[in-house]
Amino acid sequence: MRRADLLAIGGYLLGGLWLTAHLWRHVNGRVLAAYPPDQYQFEYWLSHAVRVFTHGENPLFTHQLNAPDGVNMVANTSTFALTLPLLPVTMLFGPAVAFGLMVMLAPVSTAVAWYWLFSRRLTDSWPVALLGGAFCGFAPGLISQDSAHPNIAAQFVVPLIFWQVSRLAYSRHRIRDGLVLGLLVTYQMFLNQEIVLITALACLVFFGFWAASRWTQTRALLPGFLVGLGTATVVALALLAYPLWYQFAGPQHYAGLGPGAYGFGTDLASFTAYSSTSLSGDAGAVHLATSATEENAFFGPALLAVAVLAAVLFWRRLLVRATVVTALVLAVLSIGAWVRVAGHYVCHCGPLMPVRHVPIVDSVIATRMTLAMVPAIAVLLVLLLDRIRQYPGLSREMKVIAIVAVLATLAPTAPLPIKVVNRPAVPRFFTSGQWRSYVPAGRSVVSAPVAGHENMQPMQWDTAAHLDFPIVGGYFLGPDPTTARRIGMYDAPPRATANLAGLGRGADPRPAVRRPTAPGHLGPARHPAALGRRGMGLGRPSAVLTAGPSPSGTPGTGLRLAGQ
Repeated sequence: MRRADLLAIGGYLLGGLWLTAHLWRHVNGRVLAAYPPDQYQFEYWLSHAVRVFTHGENPLFTHQLNAPDGVNMVANTSTFALTLPLLPVTMLFGPAVAFGLMVMLAPVSTAVAWYWLFSRRLTDSWPVALLGGAFCGFAPGLISQDSAHPNIAAQFVVPLIFWQVSRLAYSRHRIRDGLVLGLLVTYQMFLNQEIVLITALACLVFFGFWAASRWTQTRALLPGFLVGLGTATVVALALLAYPLWYQFAGPQHYAGLGPGAYGFGTDLASFTAYSSTSLSGDAGAVHLATSATEENAFFGPALLAVAVLAAVLFWRRLLVRATVVTALVLAVLSIGAWVRVAGHYVCHCGPLMPVRHVPIVDSVIATRMTLAMVPAIAVLLVLLLDRIRQYPGLSREMKVIAIVAVLATLAPTAPLPIKVVNRPAVPRFFTSGQWRSYVPAGRSVVSAPVAGHENMQPMQWDTAAHLDFPIVGGYFLGPDPTTARRIGMYDAPPRATANLAGLGRGADPRPAVRRPTAPGHLGPARHPAALGRRGMGLGRPSAVLTAGPSPSGTPGTGLRLAGQ
């Protein structure tokens, strides 16, 4: 490894520390502010990975969440490619620290991977490659995702896949390179499946355009390319066959996300806006995104203008034409099925409207396709800076001025530290193990309200207890039983029993069930929440626990046994 490479890695690590500075100041007492439920969910997945290792549990399914039905882990963002390598960190320091590392290293690893590709194949100037890699890892869209979805921000496999595909046509070892490509795709599938699809679409457009533009030269290379690609396909399918079957046909599987996927398209006004995570961003610009974690296309007018200028200057280069076409195609597809402008849906006439119900398409959040524009813009920036640096007709002073002008368009997109909020404290009832006196083996805990994305405290309690007790409900993706196609939904389906028992969201169930008269046994009850699994569908609860304010008034730190 060259000294320049070490400097690049060190610089990116400093950027990762800057990004997560607020979180590391009190990692066990803070959570990311963009959408805290996602962090709690990731911490739950990290704890599940530990149980897979320590208890020999099925990694593809868990019964500790959504008792008694359980949760299909492959159909959720379980992110085994990160949670399993982080096992030592989770076991030694806890899931909060492991999640903090995920958030910090996601943009760092992505930047390093793109820097490697740029410095080896696109430019001989390591500062230019450094800048290109930095934009790929710390672009507004990546930081927005990293504020809740580090598995999407961690795109370090993408440039490796792209590089490996480009090698297949010219390689003398197509079987070996196809094997490597198959392993990379398999790993990325366990990191994030949406990025696999977006990368596949980008490769299809890029290399398809390249081949069509030089068909007379590439036609002879096609057989060898197909051999390598076929090898990669066989390897990936062999390794992924059972997990994919489990995801799409196993217990608690679902069929797509419906409008929650194809309806979440890119707002046309967002391309020239600045992300709220950026130096020049405005918190009010969030209305241009589907959520605070999906500011994927916020590049700003200055940077887009420079990218267009570079595209015009270098249009004769096939690399530039293929890159621009790929970026434009993915940007158009990111609009989704419903066209959105300035925060308002104007028509149901988007590019994905005709195929919105096609399997896989109905599971991909459309706006995330704009993330493919990030490396495309980085390529244009690298080429432009390289041309300025080497242009013989410019004086040294003019080169400096031109480079500073280009950098000035990037400055407004520079990321700010990710915002955090205080984490609700876990009651001593769980941290001390006192809960074991009330929840014997084979029983579950029912919270009030039932656990879900609006009430994440029960999942935090379970995480603090190392997932030793099952909980009813939870924040996850599962089938909606009210739909014929079993479309996916967040949280457990609402149960009539929970509503009758006063366990629904917003209810106060404390008068409903009396405090247990003895450890592990329910006392007299006036509501059916105390009944068992078969009759009421709540999974044989041993205690109904109420999440709410503590006696001191601190939000989210209280815990009461029902009837207490």
